[in-house]
Amino acid sequence: MTSIEIKSLEEFQAHISGEELVYVDYWKDNCPNCKMLDLSFAEFKNSEIASKVKVLKVKLEEMGENFFFDRDVQQTPTLVLYKGGEEIHRLNGFIPPNKIEEAISLNA
Repeated sequence: MTSIEIKSLEEFQAHISGEELVYVDYWKDNCPNCKMLDLSFAEFKNSEIASKVKVLKVKLEEMGENFFFDRDVQQTPTLVLYKGGEEIHRLNGFIPPNKIEEAISLNA
């Protein structure tokens, strides 16, 4: 699993436009569930399926509210799975590692 911090719209679009599976972790500072999701990813990265996905970390304070609103992200954390630039799965709030894996298994 590769994890990349996104700093611009161009960088975001370049990563999600390919045919590979890309999880986007929409998060913000001072979000307890965001910190818990980081723990889930720490456990998930040891799974066999982790190599099939790249993770983009998109921070509200870095990208701005309009970026989040344009993607219909209404709470943090929100975890969205993309393939070919299209959203194929969405999870909100704290997400345990098995749910992260399940979404990839269903869409790989």
